[in-house]
Amino acid sequence: MRIDVNDLSFAVGGKRILNHVSAIFEGRRIYGIIGPNGCGKTSLLRHIYRQYPAHGHIRVDDWPIESIPGRDYARRVAVMMQSYPEANLRVAEVVQSGRYPYKRVMMPYSREDEDITAQALHKTKLWELKDRRIHTLSGGERQRVMIARCLAQHPEVIILDEPTNHLDIRYRVELMEMLRAFDGMVIITLHDLNLAARYCDHIYVMKDGAIVASGLSSEVLRPEILNATFETTIRTIDHEGDLFISP
Repeated sequence: MRIDVNDLSFAVGGKRILNHVSAIFEGRRIYGIIGPNGCGKTSLLRHIYRQYPAHGHIRVDDWPIESIPGRDYARRVAVMMQSYPEANLRVAEVVQSGRYPYKRVMMPYSREDEDITAQALHKTKLWELKDRRIHTLSGGERQRVMIARCLAQHPEVIILDEPTNHLDIRYRVELMEMLRAFDGMVIITLHDLNLAARYCDHIYVMKDGAIVASGLSSEVLRPEILNATFETTIRTIDHEGDLFISP
């Protein structure tokens, strides 16, 4: 699958949020989007998962994104939201809801849906928790539930907006390892630059609504780029091929 963003601009109340953004996402890669708060990262994602209209500026496999039927797009693109279901559902029910794009109208979930849900629960090590209510889980466990929901959707792309916020280091690493094992494309915004360096195959750096750098982590996670982007002093250390970043 290939997603082309071409010269996308976006404004709210006269304030420019995105400024002529162009980017390409394709293949089995993890794409990281980094930048300071308010730089436009979330707005870019919202255009890609169609919360905001793209008006011809985004194409998916050379088709205008708005021309793809909603159910078809939902079968190809899964979105891991920052919020959790308000209803106090069981873990298995939340994960099974990822099968909704495949569910026939007014019909119960099929045996195939149940099998795929079970596979997602096992893959994310949630089987033993399947009957727990989601609001009784830890933050890391809830994140796993939402990843399992995405996996049950059988998408080609998973989109995540700052999913590691408020997670302990252990759960941050667990989440990124699950994404690394996903057999598809991942587009993720991150605040943690070390996670971006370790897990992302390609990184887009944003500032003031524009992409100011893109490439491999070794190409863009350099002090001169990071210092200008975040307007602070950032150091990078390359230790035997592993990149470490600190203020």
